[in-house]
Amino acid sequence: MDFTFTDDERAVTEAAAQVAAASDPWSALAEGGWLDILLEEERGLGYLGLVAEALGAAGVAVPLAGTAVVWPTLFGGTAGARRVGVADSEPGGPDPVDGLLCEDGVGAEAVVVLRDGTAEIHEAFTAEPIAGLQGDGLALVRLEGPAVDRCKDADLVAEARRRAAALTAAEMAGAIDRIATMTTAYVAERQQFGRPISAFQAVAHGAARLATLAQAATWSARLACTSADPSDTSAAKGWISSASAEATALAHQLHGAIGFTEEYGLQRLSKRLRTLRFAFGDDRFHHRMLGGRALGRPA
Repeated sequence: MDFTFTDDERAVTEAAAQVAAASDPWSALAEGGWLDILLEEERGLGYLGLVAEALGAAGVAVPLAGTAVVWPTLFGGTAGARRVGVADSEPGGPDPVDGLLCEDGVGAEAVVVLRDGTAEIHEAFTAEPIAGLQGDGLALVRLEGPAVDRCKDADLVAEARRRAAALTAAEMAGAIDRIATMTTAYVAERQQFGRPISAFQAVAHGAARLATLAQAATWSARLACTSADPSDTSAAKGWISSASAEATALAHQLHGAIGFTEEYGLQRLSKRLRTLRFAFGDDRFHHRMLGGRALGRPA
C-alpha cells in the first residue's frame, strides 16, 4: 500500500479538519457535499474515511455511517441531511421487546434495520439513549410501525455492513491518534523529580507503544476504506477494536488522575472508543469472520 497522500487527499484532510472544528459539524458535512459523496465519487469511501478520522480526533459523534454510507449503499439515493441510525437485528427471530441496539439512534429521523440478507427503513420508532456520554447517539430503538421501504439484495446488505465497519474503523483511528498526540504532549510537559516524566524509561516505552498503535490504526483503517476486500475491513476493524482498549489504558496510565476529569478531553475520547469498539462488529466478531474466510466458510 502506498502511504503517500495525493493532492486530493491532502485537500480532503484540510477540509475535514475544518468540518470537525465547525460549530455545527453536521451542517458543515451537508453543506460540503460529504453526505452524498459515495454517490458521486468513485473514491468516496476513501475520502469519507479521512473525514471520519478528523471527526474521531475531535470527539465529534455524528451519524455519518448511516446517512453517508448505509443509506446510499442500500437504496442507491441520497438521504439528504436526514440523521439515519443503524440497527442490526438478530437473524431469524422477532425483534426483542426491549428494543434494538441502534448506532446513532438518538436524534435519528430514520432508522435502517439490517437483517439477515435484507434491510428496512423505519420512520416510526422511539429511541432511548444508553451510552451515558453526551453527544453519543447509541440507543435502544423500539419500532412502532411497518417499514416504509426495503432492500432485499443480500449482497448490498453485506456491502453496507462492510462499508460502515470500515468507516467506524477510521473514526476510531482518528480518536486513537488524538489520544497518542495528547499523551506525548502531556508526558513531555509533566515534571517529576525536576525533569519531564518522558525522561523515565517506563513512560517513554509506554508513549512509544501508544504512538505505534496510532500509526498502525491509521493505515489499517485507510486500507479498509480504499479496499473492496471484506477481509481487509475485518482485519482493520477487528485489530483496531482490540487495540483501542490497550491505547486507552496506556493513555490513562501515563496521564494519571487528570485523564479522568471532565475538563480534560481524554475521558471523552476513551468513552467514545468504547462505544465504537462494538459498532458494526467488535474484535471477536471480525476475527471470527477472518477465520471463517480463511477456512472457506461463507460469511
